[in-house]
Amino acid sequence: MMIAAVIAEYNPFHNGHAYQLKEIRRQTGADLILVMMSGDFVQRGAPSCVDKYARCRMALAAGADMVCELPVYGAIGSAEIFAESAVSLLNRLGCIDYLCFGAETIAPSLFDAIIPILSDEPDEYKAFLQAGLKTGMNFPAARSRALCSILGDAQCSDILNQPNNILAIEYMKALYKSGSTIRPFPIRRSGAGYHSTDTDVGFCSATAIRRQLSKNLFSPEVVIRALDIPDTSKAILQDYLADYPVLTRNDFSDILAAHLLDTRTSLTNYTDITPDLANRIDSFRYQFLSVEQFMTLLSARNLTATRIGRCLFHIILEHRKSHLDTWKAHQYAGYLRVLGFKKSSGRLWKAIDPTFRDCMITRTSEVSGRLSEIGYASYEAELYASRLYRQILRNRSLKNLPDITSEPVILI
Repeated sequence: MMIAAVIAEYNPFHNGHAYQLKEIRRQTGADLILVMMSGDFVQRGAPSCVDKYARCRMALAAGADMVCELPVYGAIGSAEIFAESAVSLLNRLGCIDYLCFGAETIAPSLFDAIIPILSDEPDEYKAFLQAGLKTGMNFPAARSRALCSILGDAQCSDILNQPNNILAIEYMKALYKSGSTIRPFPIRRSGAGYHSTDTDVGFCSATAIRRQLSKNLFSPEVVIRALDIPDTSKAILQDYLADYPVLTRNDFSDILAAHLLDTRTSLTNYTDITPDLANRIDSFRYQFLSVEQFMTLLSARNLTATRIGRCLFHIILEHRKSHLDTWKAHQYAGYLRVLGFKKSSGRLWKAIDPTFRDCMITRTSEVSGRLSEIGYASYEAELYASRLYRQILRNRSLKNLPDITSEPVILI
């Protein structure tokens, strides 16, 4: 039996994702596919456009056999943390044969040359990297120049400037550094680019779909019919939008504003906030109007918008640097929440390493007494993030929603 895994956000699930799941089965011969999916907050530093349960249903309806939730520290971490935490949990399952991911470039020999350098960081690479950073380059640009200098291959720059390639490299680094037996399996991305807003090409990006949704919510039925998403996703999305809105960064503006008024807590205590960024936040904190406006105020040549967004949501979600460091020091161990699975996925359950099954959570009532100290701490961070997201949904929709702990695992 072959089991493949995908690390995803599905924000929302679209036809490109459906194509990828079909190609995974065709190209790898996988019998079952497990998805490690971000929860209610995503890696670009934003809330997911619809909640994790709706997105889980979309994935199961379109071909996934099980959907697990990537803990929030990983889901909203840097590309490296996002990949390392997901791969670490996949390793612990003990049954995954392939990790499949999209990539704009399929160049095995070049990837084989890049991965050891980025993982082991030899002195020559560090010197080139620091030289680039000192000129004011942001980290991605400095890294690209350092690799091109060492390998003498200009294609490095093209590879590292493509968003799916960047994540592909992080997945392969995580597999390499952990000595994983899981085999990486890139699948060429088709259709619009990751950040493209073009809706006139095959396989629109999630960015384009989110933009369509946010602009046309007065007639959601018409908008949904035009979206480049599977019919099963359209039905799920239509039911969801009948009750709840699409959330954006600005829906969390009041919460961030309250945090910015707290001058007693050092900003550098929060995850990923450097002294330089902390100084910028401090300089502009009393000009705050909204999350998006504040991101613009904080923009700088050496800071990507995604990085700024993540840092602001670390503040909103109260992610302290010490919490992430502890979780990382324990190899991202703790727990794995199962959001949903198919009744036909029994073979997958049986294949999971028995020593890890106690850390597989399907009901919140199972948590007490089963998790380690670090597992319970990371679970509580997830619980807080999910409750906050749900509270914003209540405020925006004026509809009652039960506490997140009452939400059952999805079974289809």
